Parts: sequence; C-alpha cells; structure tokens
Amino acid sequence: MKVKCQLLDENNNIILNKNINKTSLLKETTNVISDLKPYNDKDFLDNFNEIVNVLIPYNNCKDYVIQYSNFSKSPFNPDISDYILFNKSFFKLCPLMMDLGFKEIFDEVYKTGNSRNIKLLYYGDNSLLYESNQKIFKHKNNIVIIFYVESKFKLIDENEIELLYNAPDPLMIIQDQKIVEANSAIEKITGYTPSEIIGKNFYFNNPQFKRNPTPSKIHEIYTKIIKKEMFNYTDILTLKHKNGQTVYVKSTMQPSRFNGKPAALFYAFDITEGVNHQIRAEKLDNALNMVSNVSKIAYIYWDCHNGFEWSDEFYNIIEEKKEDIDLNDDIIQHYIVKEEFERVNSLLFDELKKTQTALIRTKIETQKGIKDIELYVDCKTDKDGKLVQGVGYLQDISEKVWEQKELRNLNNEKEILLKEVHHRVKNNLQIISSLLNLNMHYKPNKPTEILESTKNRINSMATVHKKIYQSNDNVHINLKEYIEEEVQNISKRNKKPNINLDFNLDDVKVGIDKAIPLSLIISGIINNSFAYAFPSNEKGNIKISLEKNSKGLIKLLIADNGIGLPSNVNIENPKDVGIILIKSLTEQIEGSIELLPLPGTAYEINFTD
Repeated sequence: MKVKCQLLDENNNIILNKNINKTSLLKETTNVISDLKPYNDKDFLDNFNEIVNVLIPYNNCKDYVIQYSNFSKSPFNPDISDYILFNKSFFKLCPLMMDLGFKEIFDEVYKTGNSRNIKLLYYGDNSLLYESNQKIFKHKNNIVIIFYVESKFKLIDENEIELLYNAPDPLMIIQDQKIVEANSAIEKITGYTPSEIIGKNFYFNNPQFKRNPTPSKIHEIYTKIIKKEMFNYTDILTLKHKNGQTVYVKSTMQPSRFNGKPAALFYAFDITEGVNHQIRAEKLDNALNMVSNVSKIAYIYWDCHNGFEWSDEFYNIIEEKKEDIDLNDDIIQHYIVKEEFERVNSLLFDELKKTQTALIRTKIETQKGIKDIELYVDCKTDKDGKLVQGVGYLQDISEKVWEQKELRNLNNEKEILLKEVHHRVKNNLQIISSLLNLNMHYKPNKPTEILESTKNRINSMATVHKKIYQSNDNVHINLKEYIEEEVQNISKRNKKPNINLDFNLDDVKVGIDKAIPLSLIISGIINNSFAYAFPSNEKGNIKISLEKNSKGLIKLLIADNGIGLPSNVNIENPKDVGIILIKSLTEQIEGSIELLPLPGTAYEINFTD
C-alpha cells in the first residue's frame, strides 16, 4: 500500500507532503531513557477527555521524553498500556513523527511559548484513512500535545453485527483467517450460501490464490488490519462463482471485533459487468494506442461543454506531461509557431465554415525543437451554425517531411553530379585533344611516341577520377594517396627494378580543378625520369616530397639523381614539348615551377589549395 502523510497548519495551508514506508505509529521496543517521576498534575489533566501526551525536553531539547500519556484512549491502539510509553523518547517511540517534522514544531513551541494547531492527514493508496488535529503548547516547561483523532471509517464491533445481516451488499467477518460470519447477500457474488462459506479461508475460491494456500501479500494486509496498523484496504478481487463463471468484486477490509477478539470486516460490490466492459475497452484502447504510437497520431475529441480530450500520444508529440497543461485551453494554438499562427487560424476558420472539415500542415514548437504536424478536424454544428462538436487527429510528420526534404536534396545532388560528370568528361576530352595537338605540332613524325605519352596521361587522369569517386564528397582527392598509387603504376609499366622510390608526403587534399593538371605534371616528370635519367639501366633514386605549411602553401618536390637535363634546356623558355606542358599546367593551377641546382634533375612546384 502506498502511504502518504500530509501536514496542514492553522490556516489549512499544506506545510508537508511526504510518502512514507512506516504504517505503524508506535515502536514499543524503545528503551527507557532515565528514571523520571510521572507527571501528576491531576487538576491540569482532568481538563481533557482527549488523548494527551506530556513531554519533557531532554539533552538540551535534542529529544523529548514522555512523562504522561493516555494513548490507550485512541480507538486505533486500545491494547497499548500507558505505562509502556512512560519514560521513553517520543521520537524513538514514534519515528514517523520525527520524519514528519514534529521535532522542529516542538522546538519552536518550547522556544517561543506560542501554541500551534497542526492537522495530520494519513492516506493509504490515495484514500484518507484518518486525520488527527494536534494542539501543541508549552505548560510548566513541558510540551503538551492534545490529539483529536477522527477516523474516516467506523470500527464495527460485535454489538453491531446483527445490523450487517440485513445489509444489501455482501458482508463477511473474518477472524483467525477464517470466515466466521456472512450475510445472505454473499450468495449473490459467490453462489454459495453463508453456511457453505463459514469456516473457509478468507480468500476462498479466489483463483488468484489457488496455487498458494497462504498468499503473503494478503496475509500481510490482513495482519495489519487486525493490529489496526491499517484502517482500510481496497482492491479488485477475481472470484470463481459456484457456476464456474468469473466474478469481479471491489472489496474492502476494515478493522472490527467479534466475540471480544480482533477481526476484519470484509464487504464487496459486484463490478463484473463494468470490468468486462473495461477489459474490452482496454483491448480496443491498447490496439488504438499501438496504431497511434507507430504512426505518431494523436486523436482529439472536442465539444462546447467539456472542452478537449486527447489520446495519450498527443502528450508525446508536444513533449509535455498531461498534469502540467490545462486541457480546457485551445492547446493546438499554444504550440503552433508564431509565423504560422495567422495562416492556420484563418485556414481553420474558413475551411470549417465552408465544409466543416479542415486538413492543415503546419509546425509546432516543443521543448526539443520544431516539429512538422498534420492536423485534421471534422466538426458538427447546431441549427444556428455554431460549432458544437468535433473529432480529428494530429500527426507528427517530421520524419516524413525530413525524408521528403532529403529525397529532394538527393535528387538535386544527383542532377548537380550528373552535370559535373558531363562537365568533367567534356574537359577531359578537351585536354586529351589539346595534348594530341601539342604533340603533333612538336613531334609530327613520331606517332607511336605521341600515342604512348597520350595513353600515359590518360591513365593518370583515370587514376584521379577513381580517387575522386572513392572520396567522401566526390570533389576532393587525397594528393598523397594519388601520388603513391600513380608513381607505383608508372614504375610497374617501365619495369626498371634498379630505380628506388622515396616518398615523403603529407596528407593534402585538392579539388578536381587542380587534381587533373597536377596529375599530368607528376605523370610527365616521373615518366621522363624513368625514360631518360638512367639510360644505361644503372641504379638510381627518385624522390617525391609533398608538404603544406600553416599558410596553405603546398610545395611539391620531384627529384632524381640521374644524368640531368641537357645543358640547353631553359625552363623559362622551353622548346621541349614535355617541359612546355609542365610549365603550362603549373600556370593553370596558379603555381610556380623551378629547377633546383641539385645532382640529377629536381623540380620544385609551389601552389595553394
């Protein structure tokens, strides 16, 4: 049972709400503190017929010790002797009172001398079990507590049992876990007469307990009822009628007495028809909720008398708790983004006025951001044309809108990429045409050499395109990866194992516009080194380094230690078609090229990404 205590001050203001796990007020095993004399102010105590406790401050008010108590007057604890409570710590005896803040109240009263009137409400499973009003005041350096206890439930004793026999609802008296009395109305829910039931276990014929002769939960509750640690327990029980049908009853147990001993009063109401309707409704509701959760659809009902009613999925969509919002307000308009409000309001009004239906797509603002929604409303009007009732739905279509947007973006990207592919193919064909024309101009009588050099350059361009298509963005390539692959390919084609390749390359990315000219520059220089630098197939070394500084300047060095270029080669005014091409391509990428004064041939090319 969920237990809660609520404390109210003199003006009925709530000063404490606390869930507790203590169902018993007294802890009788508490030790005695010291040898104090009982409180004997008879004239003072004779003024009260209520429950009275007199406490003396102890250990500089760190505790309060009971000097007098007539707690046995309580209808809830008639078996407790007052002498058991004397000379004990009030808060160790009643730890619940410490949890509820009464120590601070006692301290305040003792320090100021001002009395307090406190109301304590004690709930079990949200049902009020009892309330007590406590007047707390200071008297002769003591703290006096007067309890005015009111139970919400009347305790039935044996003198009133006769009244139960003629009650219209099923009633039983349970003692020692056996049914000892029952009225004739019990036959309505069980099919058994009182004589057939008396002597049976109190959970008789409940299929819930068929395999467990002493169910622990019910035994615990029954024990608390008998001890008056609990004053009410209500639950829905499932019974098997004598004819085999299932019967649902709302049952309640309360403390009672029978033949001078503690007992429990059990009474029940047949709710079978309502439960069966509820079971069917819950099945339909669960099916509807499953559909709602999957499709993110919230259903709405509205009428002019009761306002709005939403299905549970609505609160998931707006990301609010049901208890945090006012369902009487026009919630939709509270969440629609400001830019859309006028349009939606006007459209709703116009559509409902014309056809009594409206289907609108708009946006709402929630705690986690903007959502796209679809809102449908179908309304009814009275004879005067006034809207009186409506049904509809609200659907979160954010994912759908996002997917449509992504699809449009992908289509746009495909169109752009397709245009880019055509553009690249056109440019590559133009480059190949220019290379052929250039070679034919300078080498008109060497068709085989022209075709071979053109093939090598086409292979270099193909490697660039492969790297482009393998990249994440289809726009940039990693120049380091390209150089390593392209130079190895050239080495394999030339079949000169005596030439060693030395790489020292940074990770540098360049776009397609610079990648193609760079591929032709690198291919041209490396092919020349393999073809001319080592004419007698002697051992040699080709070094390629690539580095990029903090300012974005990229330096490419390609050097071999071969025989070097002829003495009449002028890089500023070249006559050789290969060097003309390299210099022209360097200018195309807005770079600079320089022959370094090193052994063999060394080109340094500087450019920016």
